[in-house]
Amino acid sequence: QGSGAVMPTIQTKISQAIQARVATCLPAYPKVWTDGEVTELPTAGNQPAPYIEAHHEPNRTVRHFIGSNDPHEYPGLLLLTLCWPLAKVGAGSGKTHPNAVKEIAGQVAQHFPADLPMDFEGVRVRVTAASSVLGAYRDDAYLRVQVRVTYTCFA
Repeated sequence: QGSGAVMPTIQTKISQAIQARVATCLPAYPKVWTDGEVTELPTAGNQPAPYIEAHHEPNRTVRHFIGSNDPHEYPGLLLLTLCWPLAKVGAGSGKTHPNAVKEIAGQVAQHFPADLPMDFEGVRVRVTAASSVLGAYRDDAYLRVQVRVTYTCFA
């Protein structure tokens, strides 16, 4: 029956550490979280604008030690997708070449280098390898280039 203060779980602390780092990645591009509030996609001049879609996918917890209170490993994946409006992709005036879009995705990857520590309330999340820029693909409205960030946390 204490003061009513609830301590965040390890999962919440991991998520908060990751969200804080994503917020500082290429500030000119709005971030839209796949599990966040429903929001209108970014626009500029009433036209779709580029943005970064963020998806945090925790993986299965791993138990390495016998003791009940010993640390567990919490691995996971952060997927950051650079979404560029198709109407703005190309070689013409006012358009961005697809290779330039991939270059921007590379800048996203550089924001999450191998061994980068991300801390929140005593928990350290660590990027486990250099982030990967995957191949581009299109949907009805956007050219999408995904950046895959792997992480782990022992707590």
